[in-house]
Amino acid sequence: MGKTVENIAILVLAAGASSRMGTAKQLLPWNGANLLDSVIKNALVFCPDHVVVVLGANAREIQAHSIHNKGVQFVFHKNWNLGLGSSIAHGVDFIQEISQNTKAILILLGDQPLIDSEYLGKMVQAHESSGKGIIATEYDKGVGVPAIFARSYFSNLAQLNKDIGAKQIIKKFKNDTFLLGPSGKTIDIDTLEDYQKLIKIRNAQLNQD
Repeated sequence: MGKTVENIAILVLAAGASSRMGTAKQLLPWNGANLLDSVIKNALVFCPDHVVVVLGANAREIQAHSIHNKGVQFVFHKNWNLGLGSSIAHGVDFIQEISQNTKAILILLGDQPLIDSEYLGKMVQAHESSGKGIIATEYDKGVGVPAIFARSYFSNLAQLNKDIGAKQIIKKFKNDTFLLGPSGKTIDIDTLEDYQKLIKIRNAQLNQD
């Protein structure tokens, strides 16, 4: 599990239309709940008081079937169709409006349910001990989120406005970035085939246990 951390907010991105899936993937069944709830539950382990979820397409339906916890705030982004970067900027602006004490933001995707509390714990530990302003996830073909950004990068995040996400910031400030290997936990879900593959991976892990 892990300890809770102070002065850090978690931003969960769940605004996409799931056009390739054909249904709101945030609500696909997962571990007795749904994909988005699984991500939120892991976020609450470390940040029980400050989890912000950015919604866009299908917002009303998704919010109605998601965790309602005093530490979780849902924010509607009317321009969600502009892309991931725009959703990040909207969420960062909201966090800065409601809290002047936030010293770092951990950005999560709402469709990576294998990113568990163990991996988040490693990220938080690296944030506290590495001396780096950015803690990012290393992929086979690059870097990206989940990632933690110190307050000094909030203005950079708030200026994102395209479907590029935080990757360009991580690359630009690579000398101030600590990378973590996710050990296969970063699989995201865009299609029904992706979801079925993820179910098989989870079932195989359960059988091993």
